[in-house]
Amino acid sequence: MNLNRLKPSWDQFKVINGLMDIEESEILTSIEAESKNNPLKFISKRIVLNAFAYSLLILALGGGCSI
Repeated sequence: MNLNRLKPSWDQFKVINGLMDIEESEILTSIEAESKNNPLKFISKRIVLNAFAYSLLILALGGGCSI
């Protein structure tokens, strides 16, 4: 696929909408910063939600049959 014909249109679009050029290093820096903090926060949130759901099930279904 030849995208060379779209370059002038893309440059004009960036100028009209005031988009700034973002360097590759800036994009990679922002991606790396997110990935470093995400796993621990995600795992702890997941554990809390699972514990809450398990506790709710135990309380709701733990009564058994009273016949």
